[in-house]
Amino acid sequence: MSSAGLVVRVVERDIRILFSDSFLVGIMFANFCVDLFVTAATFSNLISSSYFLRIAPGSNFITAMVAAFQSGRDVWREKYIKDLASYLFTLPVPRRLFAASRIAGGVVRSVIATFPGTLVIAYLYGILFSPLLIEAYLIVGLFSLGIVGLSMAVSAFASSIEVFATVRSAIQLYLSFLSTIFYDASVFPAVVQPIVETNPMTWAMNAFRSLPGPGSALNSIAILTVPSLAFAALGMICYLWYAKL
Repeated sequence: MSSAGLVVRVVERDIRILFSDSFLVGIMFANFCVDLFVTAATFSNLISSSYFLRIAPGSNFITAMVAAFQSGRDVWREKYIKDLASYLFTLPVPRRLFAASRIAGGVVRSVIATFPGTLVIAYLYGILFSPLLIEAYLIVGLFSLGIVGLSMAVSAFASSIEVFATVRSAIQLYLSFLSTIFYDASVFPAVVQPIVETNPMTWAMNAFRSLPGPGSALNSIAILTVPSLAFAALGMICYLWYAKL
């Protein structure tokens, strides 16, 4: 079987794992709806009419983070609970290709989990029937790529599910509240602003918010690509490392 065929098989396996608990997929979309239509709508009434559209992409990226860390949790379970890691790496697939395929599978899972939410935001932004919709999914995919890499790196070093959950919460806290989801970077104290401006979530938000504007989002997408690829490489290295390869 060709390398592309092997990648498809591994990705297909991860998608089946995602839909093994279809209730969870529904819950993630329900949480997105709560974030968008309750939290964002409430803030919009308190601050300004445009705040709803401003915060909307962040609700979707939070869902992407949840789905991405589910991939990391599955990797952790394979290692510590089901003891599948050693078996999986004995399959007739080059080990580096298998690790890359697991990352690709995590990205596909995140895009699937956020698929309806991205459509909703595209409708709100007026780009639902525009080629910009492809760029919207590209941004979600790139952001998910980085978070999947981070989640796999965390799973490599977490000795217990409690440690994994704690580190995951810390990363999600940083990405969510030290970014421009809710406020401009200028609102934060000066000492914190560099952290906010270099947050991958900020870059993803800037890329998504620029989609309906007159300019191009390609520059922001290019900036987002750098940390996403770096985190994906980190996740792959850690995945191979903990398997003693």
